[in-house]
Amino acid sequence: MQLHRHPCGFYYSQSFADFLQSRQEEEGPAHPGELLALDYLRCREGSQAGSAWWQLDWISLHTVPAHTRHTIGSIELALSKQTLRGLSGHLLHYENGQVIVRK
Repeated sequence: MQLHRHPCGFYYSQSFADFLQSRQEEEGPAHPGELLALDYLRCREGSQAGSAWWQLDWISLHTVPAHTRHTIGSIELALSKQTLRGLSGHLLHYENGQVIVRK
């Protein structure tokens, strides 16, 4: 597995970068003026402590400040400060049709 270290402190596999690229190629033409946004949350407390969720969606370029735009592979996407904190030291990987976040 080929891994890359993102300057923001997380790692991603080449297969995850390829997944983003294919998503951009397939869905991008239907979303002019929009950017992919990756959200990731980890629950630290309560009954769902240790659980995590991720979401990839399209958002308007006009609502995304420049400092939250990051590149993974050749794809620019929005990553919030909260997402970056949650992904710090983790690996984003794509395998068997699933996005996997590993520590």
